[in-house]
Amino acid sequence: MSESWESPVRSVRILRVASLVALSVLAFGAPGRAAAEHRRVGARTGMLEVPIDELLTAVRRKDRAEIGRLAERIGPARLAEALRRTDAQVVQAALTGIVALPGRARLIGAVTELLTVSDLTIASAAARTLGEILAPVTLAELEEWDVPGDLVSGACSALHTAVLLPSNSTLERLAALEAMGDGMAVCRPSPDLVGLLKDPTPSIRRAAALVLRPQQRLATGGFAAGTRDVDPSVASASVAAVCEAIAEPAAWPKGGVREPIWDQTRQLARQMILAPATPADDAVEMLDCLDPTLAGDRQLLDGMRAHRRTPLGERAAAILDRPPGRTAP
Repeated sequence: MSESWESPVRSVRILRVASLVALSVLAFGAPGRAAAEHRRVGARTGMLEVPIDELLTAVRRKDRAEIGRLAERIGPARLAEALRRTDAQVVQAALTGIVALPGRARLIGAVTELLTVSDLTIASAAARTLGEILAPVTLAELEEWDVPGDLVSGACSALHTAVLLPSNSTLERLAALEAMGDGMAVCRPSPDLVGLLKDPTPSIRRAAALVLRPQQRLATGGFAAGTRDVDPSVASASVAAVCEAIAEPAAWPKGGVREPIWDQTRQLARQMILAPATPADDAVEMLDCLDPTLAGDRQLLDGMRAHRRTPLGERAAAILDRPPGRTAP
């Protein structure tokens, strides 16, 4: 398993549209399911076991408190068993329950196995579940729950494969990319993902731009191509990603050497920030490309600061109000 590393300072907003699309095609609530389970006494515990159907009902109702309560009572072993059921609704409910379960990292292996199933909604849901499991996890927690390192690295590798496999549906690839973005603390994006910036599907290119985070040095080549993408949403995501990296001292090169893409990106950011087609989240991150010591950039920031109750206005105010000093190379 790769060593833990600091993920970028940004809210995880990768591909939430994909998640909403996936939810819209789930089969929850469809009639004609098999006969409901009944409570029975567990042979091992001697206690009444909660039927999976009760969890399914809670998931349908989107009752988070009840989902968490039932997931704990059902337990990780039975939830893992439910993942092998043929009823897609039950599998979806079990995945939802796993996310609410304390120590859910113990089920990384069982969830990873679902990435290769033929049902794309289940495979996509499994990828999103892995992201939700990996997002908050730390190496200390993995050790506390006795989760083998090879199990986690296997999950990261499976997500990587799901992203790069052209035969997978766009929905599944987007879900896997989202999961990799969520789980950056343990799933380090590999360099070959830069090739996704040239993928024929615009949504994949945009997702890649958001997931690929330059750390020690800003990437040239692939990221430069992304900033010039013919799709405006891909170009804005690529510019926003580079601007955010420019604002991170860890990304600055030693010796003051500048990447050629930096000045190009600053110019693009100045053009895109106020463009109507630029997503608001991208525009906020592009502000990091502006230099408040330059008259033109300060004028832009002053104009946006007037809109104090907007994310763009608040970020512009924060940049203008911070103490003088080295804010960008």
